[in-house]
Amino acid sequence: MSIKYILTINNPHQHYVHVSVSLQLDSEGRAAIFMPSWSPGSYLLREYARLVRKLEVLDSSGSHIELIQSSKGSWSIFAGADKANQNVEVCYEVYCHELTVRTSYVDSEFAFIHGPSVFMGVEHLLNEGVELEVRFPSSWSKISTGLKDVSTHRGKFLYASENYDDFIDCPLQIGCHDTDGFKVQGKEHEVAFYGESVSHDRNLKADIQKIVEHIADYMGDIPYDRYVFMTHLVQGLYGGLEHKNSTALQFCSRGFAKDKDYLNWLCLVSHEYFHTWNVKRIRPKGFGPFDYKKQFDSSMLWLAEGLTSFMDELFVYQCGLASTEEYLELQTKNLNRYYQTHGRKFHSLEVSGFNAWDVLYKPTENSKNSSISYYLKGGIAFFLLNVLLVENNSSTKEFISRLWSWYKKDPSEGMEKEDVLLIIEELAGKFAREQFEEFIETTVEMPIKEYLAKMGLSLEWESKNEIGFGADLEVRESRVYIRAIELDSAAFQSGLNSKDELISINNLRIDSKSYLDLFSNLEENKNYDFQVCRLGKIVNLNAMPRLIGKRIKSIKVENAALLEKFLIREIK
Repeated sequence: MSIKYILTINNPHQHYVHVSVSLQLDSEGRAAIFMPSWSPGSYLLREYARLVRKLEVLDSSGSHIELIQSSKGSWSIFAGADKANQNVEVCYEVYCHELTVRTSYVDSEFAFIHGPSVFMGVEHLLNEGVELEVRFPSSWSKISTGLKDVSTHRGKFLYASENYDDFIDCPLQIGCHDTDGFKVQGKEHEVAFYGESVSHDRNLKADIQKIVEHIADYMGDIPYDRYVFMTHLVQGLYGGLEHKNSTALQFCSRGFAKDKDYLNWLCLVSHEYFHTWNVKRIRPKGFGPFDYKKQFDSSMLWLAEGLTSFMDELFVYQCGLASTEEYLELQTKNLNRYYQTHGRKFHSLEVSGFNAWDVLYKPTENSKNSSISYYLKGGIAFFLLNVLLVENNSSTKEFISRLWSWYKKDPSEGMEKEDVLLIIEELAGKFAREQFEEFIETTVEMPIKEYLAKMGLSLEWESKNEIGFGADLEVRESRVYIRAIELDSAAFQSGLNSKDELISINNLRIDSKSYLDLFSNLEENKNYDFQVCRLGKIVNLNAMPRLIGKRIKSIKVENAALLEKFLIREIK
């Protein structure tokens, strides 16, 4: 038994796609269909059913069959016992006009189809084979996707997948985009770029290939037959989402000409590609098969994203695409973000991951005061674990190798926390296990300075403390607003609020041209009178700036040979 989808794009400038699903009813003449509410790797209920219209069900003669909505995003089909095991066709349209890696987008130039946002599932056929036919304007010429191509001739685009999970885990990029490719370990890798690329001298394909070669060699084997990198080069966009044999990436090509921005691009590529192993295969328990209609909670996102966040930068360094100085600049940035996030005092890594749906994916102006990102702290926790492993004559490479071997013993099973901790204990001893447990389970400050010293590194701090109110400002239409307030800062204590519009300070008008100067020459222990506009009313407040604290200027190398022992650069 199989299920067939037909995706049709007739008028792409109108942003709608038409989907027809040919399926066989069950032995009672019934079927339950649903539109996913979320996407694996992006922990927010997006309720994709809100974009569906013209939903109907037809029997083989073209007659309508009753369709009843049973819950949000779910419908029940009952054709009658006399139509048991017969084929019906579900038809609907989806509005696609949001260009992110977890939504679908269609316009006159190209289409990006993110499976969970377009393709409905059929409850009793989720484990059956899937066939997809894609129909699109004749002016378009190609499709890039991780789906298996089973087309019999050039005029028809047919793809197949083993089941629904794998089917919607393969996005499609359709249009006239640029494509190229390379081979690693005999496997084909396609790179597909849509968008305008500002002039630069980077060799994107060669650098992506270098990352793939290094990570594939690091892991020992490649677990797919073919891989696709889909990239949207659009101003203001940034992000990525992993899939089993592909990834969707978004980046502003204006950054390719800038070293620091290009390094961020390489780390993004590295991050999403390493997810091929870590998350899509090595994964916490519960990470598949998924119930796409409701969220699931996991306290182990420190493994899924924390380990990946540590490794993405390390891989880029190890394969020679970042210098030691550049790698340490990345760690300086990570540590400054960590120390400036007061939420680390309230949420452990486990709590942060468990609440991802409602905290990380629904940020507020107070998020930094109440929680910590499992990407950020998780990456630092594995940075420190690397020290513990090397100190005990092991390595992160051996740790990941053990994770990979654990997965391959039973690919259907996810890992429990205890499984990970046992591997750490076996490789580095009980103390290392206990230290890492403290990193993920508690809000105790991590011994970052001490562990850096073990690596032959030291922290260099800014020469002087900054004086300020602890208010993060933003400009909107030449007016200056408070975007966020730092916990326990002068602004916090005085009653200044996020969303306040700053009118004046000590009777001097604040505007987009003057505010930087006004806030750069503050005096300690001096009162400042603020006039703000809050909810349409003028409010007068008084605040005294404080020492905000020094930032880390850089991480200095005290012993280069010792550092190499911990980072192991492997330029070929």
